[in-house]
Amino acid sequence: MRLSRFFIDCELQPGQLLTLPPPLVNYIANVLRLRQGDSVHLFNGQPYNGSFGEFFAQIQEVEKRKVSVQLGQFIARDIESPLNTHLFQGISRSERMDFAIQKSVELGCIQITPVFTERSNSRKLKAKQLEKKQQHWQSVADSACEQSGRTRRVLIHPSVKPHEIANFTADLQLLLVPDATQSLADLHNQLKQKGQDIKSVNIFIGPEGGLSPEEVDYACSRGYQGVRLGPRILRTETAALTALSAVQLLWGDLS
Repeated sequence: MRLSRFFIDCELQPGQLLTLPPPLVNYIANVLRLRQGDSVHLFNGQPYNGSFGEFFAQIQEVEKRKVSVQLGQFIARDIESPLNTHLFQGISRSERMDFAIQKSVELGCIQITPVFTERSNSRKLKAKQLEKKQQHWQSVADSACEQSGRTRRVLIHPSVKPHEIANFTADLQLLLVPDATQSLADLHNQLKQKGQDIKSVNIFIGPEGGLSPEEVDYACSRGYQGVRLGPRILRTETAALTALSAVQLLWGDLS
């Protein structure tokens, strides 16, 4: 039987008696209805004795507002892709942004940066609203790590403007545009002929309305290569999943 897995942002040690934070208390006690003696796995996204993994934990106490667990043995587990993928996602509507983040984590994306593009509908968010969105997006990523078995935390970086993507570099930088002259398959063949080794990929995707001509020109001036994913125009969340699946298949661990 597969045990429920939970991310917790604190130090973890074998033998530790730990009181869980309120969101986990509610989920464990009221949603899963786990009881004293039941077991779960906990991970904090940090290495223990040089290895990534998770801790076996047994529930010691379950109350309405309190759940405590006793940590047991550490289980080494690291299923990260050898390909370092960084998604720059134009900020889209809430449900589409959540979906793109969730599925990108499941597909092995290492880090995600939301981007305020000209056609994003969140450009006028106040600082407090933006902070709440940032926390929400990180929570979505953490939950996806729990579900997919990952033991390293996928970081959601603070939102940036398009010109700030130049602060992040990779072996290959892809810009998804429907009318690009080359496909990802064309680009893959070119790189293969050159013998270029790809260990890291940046992927820049616009929101629902796409990127403006100025944003496309800027990205290309910073080394991004425009590619298309096929003859059909994809929604922004579909484009993210398709692109990540393709690069994981070509250079990562998807097979």
